[in-house]
Amino acid sequence: MEFKQAMMKNKLVFVLIGLMSTFSNANSTGKLTQVEYNQLIQQYTNQVNETKKILDEPEAHSNATMQKQAFCSRIEAYEHIAHLSKENTELETANIMFTIAHNFLERQKQSFIDSGMTAQVFCAAVKKEK
Repeated sequence: MEFKQAMMKNKLVFVLIGLMSTFSNANSTGKLTQVEYNQLIQQYTNQVNETKKILDEPEAHSNATMQKQAFCSRIEAYEHIAHLSKENTELETANIMFTIAHNFLERQKQSFIDSGMTAQVFCAAVKKEK
């Protein structure tokens, strides 16, 4: 039994090292493969979709703190989508994903400006809580 556990730990370590290596190489150049891009976009899309339960569903039972956390999480996800897409414009769907994310962020930026606030200030407390 101990042998199996040791082998599983070794496999896990190798997988993690491989993922970290892939991610650090992609980050150092800013360029991703289509598969890496798709995986990251899916991750951030899932993050946006999770916020819909709190922000978009009329039956949601959430308080102001939960709504603020969800909203800031959504902004963060769109920022990541915009950045990844801008850095990888040659990849499939990158241009459309950039446009979608950029438009969302610009609308929110204008809304914050109109209210005399910025997303950085609004979400600063949420980032500290994490």
